[in-house]
Amino acid sequence: MEASLSCGAVRATTSFRAALGCVAAALAALVPASAWAQESPSATAALAPEAPFRSHRVLHVGVTTSAILRADSVCPSDQTLCPLGGGGGIVVAVGRRVSAHREWNLGYELSVRNARNFFNSATLQELRFEHRWMFASPRTNLEGFAGLGGGLVAYGERFGVTTLGPSVGISAGASYGLSAFVSLGVMMRVEALRFLVPFDTGDGVRRSDGGIATVLLDFAVVATFRGP
Repeated sequence: MEASLSCGAVRATTSFRAALGCVAAALAALVPASAWAQESPSATAALAPEAPFRSHRVLHVGVTTSAILRADSVCPSDQTLCPLGGGGGIVVAVGRRVSAHREWNLGYELSVRNARNFFNSATLQELRFEHRWMFASPRTNLEGFAGLGGGLVAYGERFGVTTLGPSVGISAGASYGLSAFVSLGVMMRVEALRFLVPFDTGDGVRRSDGGIATVLLDFAVVATFRGP
């Protein structure tokens, strides 16, 4: 309104440039300022900052099955006399997702093995530490990973320890997010074990005395739960 009155007060002798300025001021007073500041949705989305990544805990629970690819130090000659065969069991791991692409895990795996009657119930136990690199798909709920780790393995009757030694392994897998807190996935691992304590299962053959390593191929179906 003030701009309109000002324009009305302009005398005939006023310059043409001043008159145009008064008209522009009147139009600016009638149009809301928000209309000038409004941006297109695409521009707003482009300028919106991404939510920062928050570190959180993870819990992995799964079932596993594995087969022996090489049993050099445990089965030095005849596979029919091998006290460490294929088997399966459970795996539990806790860890922390420290960034969008890195995760640390500490896990325990227990598997029951086919011991060719050398043990009534042979078990292979492992305490494993693993670092994973995560690869998320931006358009789906799929996420892949590759891991590298090592640990300590123990083998014997039930939960007993007849022999033990170190292990190293590499893993790869993928998971699908069912929700923000739960995902389901699969994993493959190739693992090399080296039993350092020789043992005799009663057949006169001394096991774990020399050789390079025992190599296992593991397959697992794993459910992952995310926490704060």
